[in-house]
Amino acid sequence: MNMLLHGIAHADIRQEDTIKNPAHMDEGNELRRYDRVLANPPFSQNYSKKDLKFPGRFPVMMPEKGKKADLMFVQHMLSVLKSNGKLATIMPHGVLFRGGEEREARKYFIDKGYLEAVIGLPSNLFYGTGIPACILVMNKAGARDRKHVLFINADREYREGKAQNFLRPEDIDKIVHAYRQGADIPAYARRVPVEEIAAEDYNCNIRRYVDNAPPPEPHDVRAHLHGGVPMVEIETMGHCWSNYAKLKESCFVPRGNVGWVSPQGVTQQVREETLGYSALTQPTDFSYADFADTLKHKRTIAENVANHPGVIERHGAFLTQLQAWWQKSLPLVEALAPDTHNKSGHAGNVYALRRSLLASIAETFKGQNLLSPYQVRGAFANYINQLKADLKSIAASGWGPELIPDQEILASQFPEVLEELEQSRARLAELQALFAAADEEDFEDTDETGVLPSDEVKKLKAELKELNTRAKLAKKEGEKSEWTAYLAEVEAIEKRLAAHKALEQEAKTLKAGIRTTEKKQDELVEAARAKISRDEARQVIVERLGRLLMESYRAYLRADQRACVAAIENLWNKYAVTAKEIEAERDAASTQLREFLEALGYE
Repeated sequence: MNMLLHGIAHADIRQEDTIKNPAHMDEGNELRRYDRVLANPPFSQNYSKKDLKFPGRFPVMMPEKGKKADLMFVQHMLSVLKSNGKLATIMPHGVLFRGGEEREARKYFIDKGYLEAVIGLPSNLFYGTGIPACILVMNKAGARDRKHVLFINADREYREGKAQNFLRPEDIDKIVHAYRQGADIPAYARRVPVEEIAAEDYNCNIRRYVDNAPPPEPHDVRAHLHGGVPMVEIETMGHCWSNYAKLKESCFVPRGNVGWVSPQGVTQQVREETLGYSALTQPTDFSYADFADTLKHKRTIAENVANHPGVIERHGAFLTQLQAWWQKSLPLVEALAPDTHNKSGHAGNVYALRRSLLASIAETFKGQNLLSPYQVRGAFANYINQLKADLKSIAASGWGPELIPDQEILASQFPEVLEELEQSRARLAELQALFAAADEEDFEDTDETGVLPSDEVKKLKAELKELNTRAKLAKKEGEKSEWTAYLAEVEAIEKRLAAHKALEQEAKTLKAGIRTTEKKQDELVEAARAKISRDEARQVIVERLGRLLMESYRAYLRADQRACVAAIENLWNKYAVTAKEIEAERDAASTQLREFLEALGYE
């Protein structure tokens, strides 16, 4: 099923025990050899040595019990690689540091030069297990000369989901880039000499070699007590200040520029190069800033950043550069479709087009630091992945009108139908929310909409039936006054039920109308699509591709803006209210409470 869903219909799948009896054999009844092996074997399984075929696959046998079969799978994969083959497999972290036979297996992989990279992944990425996993990369090519193992610690960079975490496009790109470059990246990747791993008794715990723990949150005691925001903490937001001109000045007002006084004779250079400098130097009031008058409340920070001219200008400049790149790249995109008059570019090859455009956009934006190189490439990779089906269709059959979404045809040709549908859906959603709220506990119809809880509707109907019975009996017995009173109560209840019934009927009518309109819109869309020429379709589709590209990068720009807001809000949370102000509020509340207790005679 996995193969079919990924468009691989020719997969050769065999059902067997991979460790005991591998089923993929060549013509000579020997194990089939592969150039590449990608695998996600089951974690922490037991296995049996009984009737084990091809035992030569396993230079280091793992214990049969204790759920230690993970590295048996790895050794099998390694054994079926060609002399220049490469494998990548998902493994639990335990195989990296446990002793015994697993330590001997790691020693074998490293001493033979097979282990090329160990990549740490975030937790909760895979269905069925929340534990963090890693990727082991084994490479037989160049194994004899391999003297380093690349460790990549990517466990802190991901998007958090409700039931499962996800690697974002920029996270994947950063992992791939770090692996391909094979260079050291602080707190992310490091080439570790084999001698160092051997000195650690072949313990491959990733954090032993690449520690990506965030630095502790700084706290300035003087600022907590007396107010002000430390200049040194403001300057840590250099990314925001370098990209958004004058944003810092709109958020903070410095108290002065005298700087730090060093009574112990500590120089400015030593202070800047020494960790824990606050214990060695005495800050002055001029080392702090205050929040600007425009930031009197925390809730104003996001609005101030969003509407700041520096932010708007920088985002506009980025998008302008992106639009210029898109216009320059359009010939390659248009050459994707089969066209006898256009043989240039990468006609018909979506993946070649992706590689070309990805390299081009990375080169175009390499001189800026608003988005990181990983974000630039990741945003474009995500954009291509979202449109992969459309691009493949263009490469196969050209600029067909069927690639234009229904909503875009409706918006351009039949806006009144779309508006009617949106209004009906909005009103239906309002009514459904009203009915749902009515069934909640302690509901009060303060707006006098006439809606009733479902239990009350049943109660009123039963009461109405009882009142009608009593009214008939009173009329029969000649009790006119009672009959009149019953009729008045009946009328009041019927009025309430009628108001509620009218809302239910409106919802029912809206549902029917929406179904009718949706059916009508399908017919209108198909009729309109039939009239669109392929050249007109090309113009609309190219415009849509450009619009989606801009939207993809706008999302990243908004995320960067939110990061700046979060950093300023963090400073607000720490320093906007001083400890002395909190103590004063506490003392005032305590005094007021004591006065209340005295007035009530408790003290």
